[in-house]
Amino acid sequence: MNDAGFFVYIFDQTAVPGLGKTAETAWPILQAVPLEQAAFTVTEQLLLNYHWPTQTITFTNPWGQTDRDAPSYMWNGGGSFVVVYNRQRLFGGKVVAAISPRRFDYPAMALSNDYILMENPELQGKLVYSFHPKSAVMYPPQSQFLADDPAIAEAVKNHLRQLGKLVE
Repeated sequence: MNDAGFFVYIFDQTAVPGLGKTAETAWPILQAVPLEQAAFTVTEQLLLNYHWPTQTITFTNPWGQTDRDAPSYMWNGGGSFVVVYNRQRLFGGKVVAAISPRRFDYPAMALSNDYILMENPELQGKLVYSFHPKSAVMYPPQSQFLADDPAIAEAVKNHLRQLGKLVE
């Protein structure tokens, strides 16, 4: 496992073939999967910013300019994720495209519509995802960090602020 800090571990379908439809099935799987099996990790170095009011992260796209340059587990609903801060798993769920609704009862990491439509040329070479408490037909902006403990949410916020990567 990586050192202390903020990371988003993303798994493909070989590491996590399925999570089921409920948080009761998904979270135990995501707590048990070895983080070393992640297909990709958003490190603090790749993270460009964390927009707290909308719970949106922007990070460097190491595969190219658009989402279609990235592996399919990053946008087709086949991937899963775990958010880790200081070696503690905070929350996790399914990686989805915001335009493709899924039916499950646990967090989603949704590739933003603005990014998919590439309406903002400044987003080229970056990936933009937002965190949501569960799947939905549409993914409106969130305002609450999904970790259960408010003290941990505040610690994450302060850590990102110290890194200069927090947008308030």
